[in-house]
Amino acid sequence: YLGLALDGSNQTILVTGESGAGKTETIKIVMNHLATVERSRPNWPESDRDMDSEHGSDTVNRVLRANTVFEAFGNAKTLRNDNSSRFGKFTQLQFDVEDTSYANLNGRAIPSCLLAGSKCITYLLEKSRVVSVSQGERTYHIFYQLLEAPNEIKKDIWEEGLVGASTADFNYLSTSSAQEHGFDSGEEWIETVDALSTFGIKGDAFFDVMRSLCIILQLGNLTFEPEVVYGEERSSISSIEALEKLSTLIGVPESEIETAMTKRFMMTRGEEFTISLKDTEARDGCDALAKEIYARVFDYLVRNINECTEPKGSAGGFYGTISLLDIFGFESFQVNRFEQLCINYANERLQQKYVVDNFRAIKVEYEEEGINVFDFSLIDNSDVMDLLEGKMGLMVQLNEECVRPNGGDESFVYKLKVVCSDSNRLIQDNLHRPYEFGIRHYAAPIKYDARKFIERNLDKIPNDLLKCACHSANPLIRQEFQRLSDSLKEGQSTGLKKRSAATKHLVATKFRSQLTSLMSIIEESRTRYIRCVKPNKVMRPRTLDHAHTVSQLESAGLVTAIVISRESFPNRLSYDVIMERFKFLTYKYADCQLDTGDIKQDSEILLSHLLAGITADTHMGRVRPFACGKTKVYFRVGALERIETIRQEYYAERAIQLQTWMRSLQARIHYLIMKRGMILLESQIRCYLVRRSYKMKLKCALIVQCFIRRVLAKLEYLRRRNNHAATVIQTRWRVIKPRREFRAAHLASIRIQSIARMTICKKIYAAKKKERDAEHAMESRMTMMQQNFDDASTVGGGGTVFSVDEGLLEEVETMFEFLRKEIVVLRKKNTKLKRELAESEAEKREMFNHASSTEHAFALSKIRSEQLTRNNAQLTENANRFKKEISKLKTELKTQQYGHELQLREMRHEFDMALERRDAEVKTLETKLQTTTAMHKREVQLITDDAERTREENYAEIMRLREEIKRTQDSHQDYLSKLMGVLETTQANRSTSPHEEEMIRKKDSQILELKTELAKLQKSTGTTPQDNKTRKDTIRSMKYIVKKNREHRKVRVQEIDQLVNQLEVRLSPDVRSESQNIIDSLKDAIQYDEKCNSKMDREVVNMIEHSSSYYIPLDVNNQNADYGAIVAENQKLRRKLEKKYTCKKCGFRREKKDHHDDDGSGDFGDSTMIESDVGGSSSKFLESVVEE
Repeated sequence: YLGLALDGSNQTILVTGESGAGKTETIKIVMNHLATVERSRPNWPESDRDMDSEHGSDTVNRVLRANTVFEAFGNAKTLRNDNSSRFGKFTQLQFDVEDTSYANLNGRAIPSCLLAGSKCITYLLEKSRVVSVSQGERTYHIFYQLLEAPNEIKKDIWEEGLVGASTADFNYLSTSSAQEHGFDSGEEWIETVDALSTFGIKGDAFFDVMRSLCIILQLGNLTFEPEVVYGEERSSISSIEALEKLSTLIGVPESEIETAMTKRFMMTRGEEFTISLKDTEARDGCDALAKEIYARVFDYLVRNINECTEPKGSAGGFYGTISLLDIFGFESFQVNRFEQLCINYANERLQQKYVVDNFRAIKVEYEEEGINVFDFSLIDNSDVMDLLEGKMGLMVQLNEECVRPNGGDESFVYKLKVVCSDSNRLIQDNLHRPYEFGIRHYAAPIKYDARKFIERNLDKIPNDLLKCACHSANPLIRQEFQRLSDSLKEGQSTGLKKRSAATKHLVATKFRSQLTSLMSIIEESRTRYIRCVKPNKVMRPRTLDHAHTVSQLESAGLVTAIVISRESFPNRLSYDVIMERFKFLTYKYADCQLDTGDIKQDSEILLSHLLAGITADTHMGRVRPFACGKTKVYFRVGALERIETIRQEYYAERAIQLQTWMRSLQARIHYLIMKRGMILLESQIRCYLVRRSYKMKLKCALIVQCFIRRVLAKLEYLRRRNNHAATVIQTRWRVIKPRREFRAAHLASIRIQSIARMTICKKIYAAKKKERDAEHAMESRMTMMQQNFDDASTVGGGGTVFSVDEGLLEEVETMFEFLRKEIVVLRKKNTKLKRELAESEAEKREMFNHASSTEHAFALSKIRSEQLTRNNAQLTENANRFKKEISKLKTELKTQQYGHELQLREMRHEFDMALERRDAEVKTLETKLQTTTAMHKREVQLITDDAERTREENYAEIMRLREEIKRTQDSHQDYLSKLMGVLETTQANRSTSPHEEEMIRKKDSQILELKTELAKLQKSTGTTPQDNKTRKDTIRSMKYIVKKNREHRKVRVQEIDQLVNQLEVRLSPDVRSESQNIIDSLKDAIQYDEKCNSKMDREVVNMIEHSSSYYIPLDVNNQNADYGAIVAENQKLRRKLEKKYTCKKCGFRREKKDHHDDDGSGDFGDSTMIESDVGGSSSKFLESVVEE
């Protein structure tokens, strides 16, 4: 993240490891961290820190939810891992990187990087897992999640086949169960559906995806049975019910499906004909269709996820990327197929990238500096890459075999072993079967089984099934297969070459182009590596299998990288820095003189002294811990630290001296300060004593003064007490008299107030009495009026007559008016009383509530008070106890301090004694060291003298062996010269004497006549057994002579080997390194000598067995041939051998073109022995020819 923010360079993280090591979980953790790291900034708004905020739910959630979809459709349970990713994934997280200048303007040191989106590229989906899984494994999780979905959703997807179905109802799933330990397919189904809806796959699109999976499951339920019609093997679909369900589900008629499954339509020379398939071929085609449907569904999901996660306008804008590669680790099984080859090929490419990033630059730097490079072949896998993707490599051979008519797996393996026979990475074992081959990968050698390589590389679905899928009613299947058909037609119609067009759609070609594109993206970014290691094979927590862990580290190349790192030079310094930092250390070495004038040579001399006696282990043995390049000095591990330690020790010694001087100075200053302080302290003490004496005298004077003043005050008091008593009495009387007057006035005022109040109350009483009398009068008048009204009313015989007095009516009206007023007044009073009553009730309730709350508060306060009282009592008790303990601890502390002081004094005394003993021991050891050093020097001198004597003896032995070899060479050369002289003399004598030549011709003619007659006789009657026996005995004896010669030569070679080994053992290590080249040349000469002699023995034996062809005429017409032709032929053969094995410069046997040493002298020991054997075997043959 910092590299992207600060440097603006794209980043790549490569996560590798075997299945089950945790690659998928690591990718999820890294993605979650990178997606949310920006929100951890202090200046990030608090409202956006939550994952449910706008930023979290919009972009980050989409990126993270893609993992759920990939796990459901791309992960499965294997024997090694319960959640194994069965495809490779390259995820690019795209960030909107803030400009650095804008960030600095806003006060941010690190620019912000906001996650804008992501893009995912997938590789090598394991389609074969859809149709077949091993025992104990499962197919992809989505199938089991589909079976555990709610019945309502199953009815909407496919009611006939999914409702109530289990894994036993589908052949592709019958070997596993949806509910296994560690799997909750129901919960995972909910998460998968939710994740799919995030990317817009819901509604009809969701049902299309699920129905495509149902079509795959139903294809597995089809069964094919063989049948024979007119002697031709055919097949038919026997599961009619399964076919009907498939036809309904895919939307294609049953007859069309059956025809596409069991027949193939071929077009040859414009003529179309039909081929019936066997049941196994039909089953393979059905499985191929199922695998292709799943692959197309997976690609459809990947495209939709990329469309939803890629930022809008990403094609035109610039986004920084952090890429994550989750790909298979190095795989090696009991049987390795085409998939393992592709996986290991990808790992070889990644290993090559790792080597280039970490070691290639170091190698180039070492070579430029002229330093001996470490064994780069340990980690360099370029030869493996040449074998895999070279011009005539494995991929090219496989593609050619795929496009070749009648190409097969065994022919591919045969061509590979023939074409790439010179590659040391190709394993050619005689025990391999015709379809097996091996490759030495960087991690381990792997044997591959090439059966079905061609089929899996083609990965081709038949055209009949492709057309059938294009007619499907499922929009997803129809569109995806139509796109596949269009791409195939486009590849055929383009102007590519025939071979390029044919290999364009092969799996190896597509995967290679994907890898090339991937590596180009990785090379443009900064690469980081995460190596996941699986602790054990049994998937058990807290268990570590050391052997398995180490094998993974070796497969990842980490062990080799560590070895190379140990052999490399981790530290380097320029010559100027070396001289600047370490030149002053020459004072420790008397013989270290840096006056050569060459800074490189001076640096090497200085480092040789500083690092004397230190070596480092490498593949070349024990070497110096540093190497001098052209511009820099390179140090091995620990060498620079050793020099820095010597430098630090030098500075430490000087620092101790400086510290000693500074401590003495500080002690002097401290002494002066203490002295000055003591003088000041003494003056202060004297001052204090004088002041105390003064204060005591002052106190005594004050006491005397106080006593005198007391006596005088007492006398004044007595005087005043006697003279001022009357004044006090008067004062008291003046106070009592006004008080009495005040009390009388107060009582009088109270009486007046009571009389006044009584008068007022009497007036009020009279008014109320008068009002009461009026009310009684009114009531009596009312009663009288009622009575008068009753009396005034008369009743006649025919009706009722009312007679009313006018005065009475007026009086009534007056009464009514009075009553109305009274009623109004009473109503107002009643309203007022009601209001006052309500207020009183409210006040009463408030008072009641207040009283209740007060009562509760009082109760709580009482309880709290009781608690506080108890706590206070407890705290008081604890405080008392603590005080007692503190006092006790103080006492114990004082006791212990006293004891410690005693112990400290004893320890100081013991330390001083031990220090004295150590000093005595050090002096003794120094004496012993000096004695031992002198003895060691004498022993080293003796050993050096012995080594010199041994070297001289070894050189003498070598010279003796050379002289002996030279004498042997001269003797063999003399023997060969004599033999050749005899042969030439014999030939010259024959050619110079005409009479003898005439005699020889006559004898030869007689011999030829006898041989002719013998040949005729053999032709007519056959060869006698006696002749055959004589010839066989002769050949056997000659072979015996050759065998004895060979055995004698072998004994001689063994003796020379023993002498060379003894010589090598007796050489000292110093001399051995100088004489190693001579010893190696002797060994090589002996081995080459034996090889050439064996070859000459075979040629001689061959000439002996076919000797009749050299001197017996094979044709009757050549009876008059001259015997001189035979001799000429033998001389020609001899000259040919001499010309072949003789050097023109020195005249001796040569072992190669430039067999001479630098001084022009050849290796005589080797050539003489070979020449002697050639001469011996050839002389025996020539002698037999002369005798004949």
